[in-house]
Amino acid sequence: MNLLFVSQRLGYQSTTTYSYELARALMQRGHRVKLCTTGGELRDWFHHAGIEILPVKFNYFSFKRLIRFLSEYHPDLIHIQNLRSLPLGQRVSERLRRPHLVTVHHVPGGRSAELPHFLLTAVIAVNEDIRESLVNDLRISKELIRVIPPGINLERFVSREPSITASEDRLPVVGTVGRLDPLKGFHYFLSAARKVLDQGWEAMFVIVGEGEEEHHLRQKVKELKIEKYVTFAPPMPDIVDLYRGFDVVVVPTQRGGVGLTALEAMALAKPVVASKVGEMLHVVVDGRTGFLVPEGDSDQLAASIMRLLESPELAAELGRAARRRVEDLYSLPPMVGATEALYREIIDEAETDTAFRRFSRWTGSRR
Repeated sequence: MNLLFVSQRLGYQSTTTYSYELARALMQRGHRVKLCTTGGELRDWFHHAGIEILPVKFNYFSFKRLIRFLSEYHPDLIHIQNLRSLPLGQRVSERLRRPHLVTVHHVPGGRSAELPHFLLTAVIAVNEDIRESLVNDLRISKELIRVIPPGINLERFVSREPSITASEDRLPVVGTVGRLDPLKGFHYFLSAARKVLDQGWEAMFVIVGEGEEEHHLRQKVKELKIEKYVTFAPPMPDIVDLYRGFDVVVVPTQRGGVGLTALEAMALAKPVVASKVGEMLHVVVDGRTGFLVPEGDSDQLAASIMRLLESPELAAELGRAARRRVEDLYSLPPMVGATEALYREIIDEAETDTAFRRFSRWTGSRR
């Protein structure tokens, strides 16, 4: 198959990891994959993996050259990688008159209203919560939606035993990762850190990410007087080594999503403490692979962190169970296989009347 991925920006977010791992795996299966993007910090990541990047510039002559090149490439299918990339992907799809599908990684917001399109053939929802929202809130037809859970490349995430130890040389490290925006719940993480320290525990707390909330979070650190124990770190192209430095991983989010931070931590056998919201309810099994706490409850968050700090044996047991759960339910090959099968289904139908009626559903057009 000739496949074209469209991702508006290759930045430090779960959607970029999704595109990267999916493209690499499909190429290993013998498919051709090219990716349209305006750029981003992780563009070289794709280049080094042999994934051809097609830069997009929003001017008439540049876009015309891009379309001319893509016409010669003749993609069988266009896969728009996330909702942010929807306008660009739809524009390319229209110019090439090729069908497209879209992956939705989070419970839909405003951009989802743009989903209906006469060339839309499928929507991949990464979990059931997103599927339900697409159907109930946006009235997207059930037959268009396929639930394909995310896959973790377990060859990259080689597990090691968690070892919560405090010594003169090293304090235990409690970490959290994600874009710094208000709904990620990092302010609860900081409040929990203060409570853990107040109970006499010595630990380091690390926030990895960037975003508009960073200034407010740094102010909160000062207000809580925990500057000595909190570190802010920029995102990294390869997050694996960073996770290995954490003893406990916290996901204090206030909204549902793909849960990639939890899955990556679990793949490395790290115990996870997460908010009891959205996909976290399915990813983390409370008391077996980690702990779930009420959303926004810094007291319970602190209590769960301290429980893991005081019992390295429990932390190791939860971490091992977490790794097994990722191996059983969230490994990369099933995700790639299901996506590849969906591609074939769409392409096989693309020339039939059934497929054309699907294209026409949103516009009311007729052959």
